[in-house]
Amino acid sequence: MNLFYPYRLIINKTKGRTIMLKKGILALLLSVLFASSYAQTRNNYYSTLWWNEVNFKGNIGKKGFYQVDFQYRTTSDATNKVDGDYHNPFKNMMQMQFRPFFGYYIADGLKLSIAPGISPTWSNWRTSSPNFQMEYRLTVQLQSDHKYGRVTLTHRSRFEYRMGGTAVDSKNSAGDMFNDKAWSYDVSKERYRFRYMLRAHVPLNNKSIDKGTFYLNIYDELCTAFGSNVPSGQLLDQNRFNVGLGYRFARDIRVEIGYLQQIQFYDASTPTSGPVTNAFHNNGVQVFLIFNDMKKLFKGEAAPAPKQ
Repeated sequence: MNLFYPYRLIINKTKGRTIMLKKGILALLLSVLFASSYAQTRNNYYSTLWWNEVNFKGNIGKKGFYQVDFQYRTTSDATNKVDGDYHNPFKNMMQMQFRPFFGYYIADGLKLSIAPGISPTWSNWRTSSPNFQMEYRLTVQLQSDHKYGRVTLTHRSRFEYRMGGTAVDSKNSAGDMFNDKAWSYDVSKERYRFRYMLRAHVPLNNKSIDKGTFYLNIYDELCTAFGSNVPSGQLLDQNRFNVGLGYRFARDIRVEIGYLQQIQFYDASTPTSGPVTNAFHNNGVQVFLIFNDMKKLFKGEAAPAPKQ
């Protein structure tokens, strides 16, 4: 399946909208089934997750835009840890992210952006020999948004160049980020990742997502890794499925809360074991706070309905 096909359809808006919707739904179903089939043939472990993210958005001139993401994840111990605390989602640091996107509207409903970023990452939750490392990312993103009646359907593709830092002993705290060695570049951790997300927003008490509107938020994202440093058991990097509710409680402010299932795959092969992959099923709550237009928010300017 060519996942870039929906973007070509958006540019040529006079035909193919039904085809695009069918292909998007099929992509969602295939990604869920694909991830599930992998989980069934691997060592499966489970943890309880808490995921917070804040997005600040705004326009730059007539065609440009920005989006700044702050993310903070914590989790319980995974069930592969003996006598772990498997239900406290705040026990372990998992990951933070800072990622500023700068982009350009190519056409109505189609935009391209690029973002540098850093991702401090902890492994305490899934191993008895925990480490901390800094990760540097360069992300290129192509996104289309289109309405089908009440439904807003989003196709988002991301290509990431990921550069890992040197792993250091972890104290399971934000203080690990002040270890200078963790910021040094480790060439053996250089890799790439492709991500495809299909998302639907469906307003529940209005025809569109205006102030005072509750809406259904559902998405699935499939991530595949590649590069000379990626073991065969980790080519399927992870899958994320979310279903929840959103609410626009001000003109330029929305909040989304949902149930998230994240499945992460790690190669666990040894010379004597043959190919082995550990699949970590991280289930929990995902919360987004979204500021759609920072300039208008603080100036109090009248504005049309902001872009999603």
